[in-house]
Amino acid sequence: MAEVPSSVAVTRVHHHRRTWKQFVTVMGPGVVSGAADNDPSGVITYIQVGATTGFSLLWLMLLSTPMLYYLEEMSTRVGAVTKRGMSRVLRARYGPAAAALIVLPLVATNALTIGADLAGTASGAQLLTGISWAWWIVPITVVIGYTLVFASYRTLSRFLLILTPLFLLYVITGFIVHPNWHQVLRATVVPSAQFMPKFFEAALGLLGATLTPYMFLWQTTETVEARLTVRELRTENVDVAVGMTYANLVFYFIILVAAATLYGRGAGIETVTQAATALAPLAGSAAAALFAVGIVVSGFLSVPVMAACSAYALAEMLGWRGGLDRKVGQARGFYVLLTASLLVGAATPLLRISPVALMFWSQVVNGFLLAPLFIVLLMVANDPRVVRAHRNGLTANLVGWGTVLLTLGLAVLTVRQLVLGG
Repeated sequence: MAEVPSSVAVTRVHHHRRTWKQFVTVMGPGVVSGAADNDPSGVITYIQVGATTGFSLLWLMLLSTPMLYYLEEMSTRVGAVTKRGMSRVLRARYGPAAAALIVLPLVATNALTIGADLAGTASGAQLLTGISWAWWIVPITVVIGYTLVFASYRTLSRFLLILTPLFLLYVITGFIVHPNWHQVLRATVVPSAQFMPKFFEAALGLLGATLTPYMFLWQTTETVEARLTVRELRTENVDVAVGMTYANLVFYFIILVAAATLYGRGAGIETVTQAATALAPLAGSAAAALFAVGIVVSGFLSVPVMAACSAYALAEMLGWRGGLDRKVGQARGFYVLLTASLLVGAATPLLRISPVALMFWSQVVNGFLLAPLFIVLLMVANDPRVVRAHRNGLTANLVGWGTVLLTLGLAVLTVRQLVLGG
């Protein structure tokens, strides 16, 4: 089992795109994790959802809050009971082949998301400097890799966390744009589905960005490294609920603002500059700069965590010694995996795919993985040989299987829509 890293360990932080242990001593861990959750791909996806479907998917963002909570809760419980990361749990319970079948697709989609977030971070740098985003990919990757392997990420992350509340500007903007609140409320509480272009892929991308498949692996490792005990789960779950509600509130308003300002102007956004205009009603000419700063900051917070997640998951699956607290000579395999995850991610945007398209479709791909991963998580969290007496309650199972049905249905409808072109 990986030891707790001395300089960049993660603990009690809860969702995809996380920060490190030392920074949760400054603010509540749930709130910090919610603030750090706004990675570039997620933000662009929410803007694209609002721009292409208007208010019609606000209900799904509301519904994703309990789904996300129980994803966190089940994963945390597995880690607290077993004292093992999910990769090790799957390997021990179901065998190396089954573990590889589950872990490798997750690592592959994680690499795609790393690439998408690097493209988003580079696009933010382009907005600030005027230099093409393609020229920023390599420097950004080198800086992130160096801080992870050779330097302390703690000071940089603490500074960057101060800037993450920039995305709260969307909450303020939501009131400035004066949406039709009756329509907003109705769209929030009354589920609806429309057989319109891009509707189902937008819905699947929304859930892929919110529930984030790599959390399936990451949360258990986080819990083990935090040395969280079963007795601490109740307090931990309250903090998770607060943090995830905060995060989804911000996401809700990002969709709302994009719907109010961009919906009906075409097929959606195609550039990061267009995405930035959603903040124009509040920030005016400064909208691009504020959006760019937020995207760059969120990229530097999220990419290292996702790269570390891939390295930990693969090292656990292979039975290798790993941990960011170890020097390179003590865990060569782990650092090779860490570096490889960054390099593969960095190669993705160099294929010259549009950054916005890459960020959005990376989340749609994530969405396709949600149903099978929730099935596996439900199996593990209900297996007495794994969690002993701490199996799922009725509510967790109802929400979990409801999530499976919803995400599976959206995946099927998305494929149908893509095939038929409707």
